Amino acid sequence: MPPVFFHEEGSGRPLVFLHGFCETHEIWKDFVRPLSDRFRIIMPDLPGFGKSEILPAIFTVDDVGDALASWLKDHHIVDSLLIGHSLGGYVTLSIAERHPQLLAGLGLFHSTAFGDTIEKKENRNKAIAFVRKHGVQPFINTFVPGLFFDKSSQAIPLVHKIACQTKVETLIGYSTAMRDRPDRTSVLIKSKTPKLLIAGSEDALVPIKASRKMAKMSQNCSFLELADVGHMGFFEAKEQCQLITTQFAEQVFSNN
Repeated sequence: MPPVFFHEEGSGRPLVFLHGFCETHEIWKDFVRPLSDRFRIIMPDLPGFGKSEILPAIFTVDDVGDALASWLKDHHIVDSLLIGHSLGGYVTLSIAERHPQLLAGLGLFHSTAFGDTIEKKENRNKAIAFVRKHGVQPFINTFVPGLFFDKSSQAIPLVHKIACQTKVETLIGYSTAMRDRPDRTSVLIKSKTPKLLIAGSEDALVPIKASRKMAKMSQNCSFLELADVGHMGFFEAKEQCQLITTQFAEQVFSNN
């Protein structure tokens, strides 16, 4: 397995944060600062992003999940609270289904257990074709502002800078993997693992109706709906997200 780069700070029970598509661990740095006073915060770069090497050839979301599960085992990170943003949520759900013994709880930030719709698959195919023809940066120039409800957010330049580091093969590889990932609603329905769902009322990528539906079908679930927030609640509603993440983590670990 290619080595996984990660940044760690704080001490205590482990919270593992998995970033989203065209992001790196750096996306979390400001958000986790107060949490590191209470917990051990671990932030990897998913394979192919940041300083982590990409998986060989064609890969799936489950391949990424298995790679992260091996990394968790290698570093003796067990009974962790695994929190994933968007793509990171897909990986979190894969680990929860295939390696449930590693998790004390899971959190989904602006992510979904539903598979891609036909329209979403077509949009991913269009993105792949666009990037092959025009490269990464023109795609990122449109993609990043669309993540935010507030188009004047001061976080947009930071996210844009991080996203522009994405390699062509990584962007195409993950677009394909996300397009073809399975539906994972059974994890929400069957798993007794504590779950935190955070959703934005104005999320253009994960419709709020889908998030509400997930919350209703989920067992042992806490749900936070953020008003006037897009796909980036840990920037757009940082303090709310920090508070509920802290409360959820304390609850999970007190019962585990």
